[in-house]
Amino acid sequence: MNSIVVRLLIVVFSYATSVLTAVYFGRVYDYLTPGSSGGSFIGTPDAWNWLVGYPLGTIFLLTLLMHTQGSKHVWWWNIITLTPMILFELLLDPLHIYLPVILGVIAWGLGYLANKALWKLAPGVMAKIG
Repeated sequence: MNSIVVRLLIVVFSYATSVLTAVYFGRVYDYLTPGSSGGSFIGTPDAWNWLVGYPLGTIFLLTLLMHTQGSKHVWWWNIITLTPMILFELLLDPLHIYLPVILGVIAWGLGYLANKALWKLAPGVMAKIG
């Protein structure tokens, strides 16, 4: 399979799956920074958790899957596809920008380890998608 098609599928999958995982990432954000969420025009705490968690979930899933697939230009793809989420985080909460950075570093490390493990366990599959 063409690596561009695989990367585009990863981007679409990450953005779509982040809708489902946004509440959980928002709850972690609310736990780590108590009192920083809420108090705006958004009504329920779950709506606020979803709004805060969507960029965090996208950053985590996209970085994890891009680096798991890994190959040439992985950083370029990662930065270009995360640009909307990075800008959203900078506008939404610039004081807590360290949380998405830490989450991205954790996802990068896990993706790198998964890439190395998959190359040892299933080199044929990794050669096809890489």
